[in-house]
Amino acid sequence: MRAFLNLPYRDANFLLSTRAASAPIWCRTWGVPRADPAIPIPPELEALIERGASVMVGTRDSDLVPELVRAWGPRVSRDRKHVSLCVAMAAGVKTLGNLRDNARVAVTFALPATSNAIQVWGRCIGTGRPHRDDLTAVQQHRDTFAQVSKGIGVPLPFIEALWQRELAGSSVMVRIRFAAEQIFNQTPGPDAGSPL
Repeated sequence: MRAFLNLPYRDANFLLSTRAASAPIWCRTWGVPRADPAIPIPPELEALIERGASVMVGTRDSDLVPELVRAWGPRVSRDRKHVSLCVAMAAGVKTLGNLRDNARVAVTFALPATSNAIQVWGRCIGTGRPHRDDLTAVQQHRDTFAQVSKGIGVPLPFIEALWQRELAGSSVMVRIRFAAEQIFNQTPGPDAGSPL
């Protein structure tokens, strides 16, 4: 069975890896299909997405091998049909390649303090350099996530180490924007996996 964690986490010597640092940033925007399947994210789920959740982006390659990377700074669009977030280029090279290949994405948002979680399936509609607002959202999310984690006993140095691990080799961030098409409950319990 092939591992699905991204390169910096698979390799015990991830701090020495330079492959991600040399990868170019690419930018692509996909056209919106005639019958747009995007659905609005309910306001209560928008609040969950934007209030310090742990965010993991799942993709897969053409051989159906999954990839997982942490993301930061999630923001829901005004029409609530699109979500933008940022991944570290150093950790997200494979994820970005998968999005180039097929644009399919599944993003899990989980609140550390309560285990409340959702997963949003969708289609990537654009990637590229983050704007100033995106980077501000990344910093705010990082600070909120650190405080929430501290509240449940996770030391701040551990969170900082997590952040530095993802930036190892490159501090460049990449923005991913995707259309929400399906939303599922991922909170542990009898309703886990049910559509919302």
